Amino acid sequence: MSSRHLFPSGRIARCFLAGLALAAVTAARAGRNDAIVVSATAKSDYVRPLDAQGKPVPETYVFMEGEYMGSASKNASEGRMTFEAMTRVLAENLIKQNYVPTRNVPEAQLLIRVVWGTTLIYEDPQKQLNVEALNSALSQYSANVDANGIADSGEINSVLSRQATQGNAINDAVSRNARLLGYQRTLDKLGTRIIATTDEEALRGELSEERYFVVLLAYDYAHLRQTKQAKLRWITRLSIRSPGNNFTEALPMLALAGAESYGRNLDDLQRVKVRALPGGEVNMPDIKVLGTESK
Repeated sequence: MSSRHLFPSGRIARCFLAGLALAAVTAARAGRNDAIVVSATAKSDYVRPLDAQGKPVPETYVFMEGEYMGSASKNASEGRMTFEAMTRVLAENLIKQNYVPTRNVPEAQLLIRVVWGTTLIYEDPQKQLNVEALNSALSQYSANVDANGIADSGEINSVLSRQATQGNAINDAVSRNARLLGYQRTLDKLGTRIIATTDEEALRGELSEERYFVVLLAYDYAHLRQTKQAKLRWITRLSIRSPGNNFTEALPMLALAGAESYGRNLDDLQRVKVRALPGGEVNMPDIKVLGTESK
């Protein structure tokens, strides 16, 4: 995901906490055996002072609407998710790290840009035809060897070449998703080995299927307003497999799984089983959206 996609101009949501309300957050219809993958990085100079209880001192923020990356399958659940509804869910979990939304936009310490959607995968539309073509070429090659003692392997090589091209396209999609979801650091570590491990193959398998994701990018807002330059402070990336799940129902679980990681630096990917997350009713701050303004 390039810087052009990370920080174009967009809407800033002006929100604030207005008491507590009870809201139901259910995990029942998010695949309970699925794991939410959390990737979190923070800049080395981003250090939050602690209060007397050892908790991070509160930091204020405003949300900014980032890029929405829709699924190729046009899942209806994503289309029903508004930016305002999504930030309300995210705010409930950001408060656990003492990140507090503010109505005073100019004085906000952080600008949290939200990018969300579904990863795109490459599916070869000619896959079955290529398999059939390869089988046919191999059969013809064997028949010619039996009949003449010699055969031309040109057709076999041609089919294999087409398959190699499709394999490159699949690898490109996996690499793109690895960068988007924060898998790249782990894959780089595993990739130093001569033979691919089962862990590496498992990660690549996850990146080869559609995944719902939410990425939070926190910028120093005072620096941005003064210099017009984006100064990134931390990124948290959350994702879960799309097949068998629904984005609207999975979002509260994604946000909750990241609650301990916002603003922090994880050395590796963290996996949180959906079944390990609390369900039922939770305390959720009532976020009032006061409006939006252009950056």
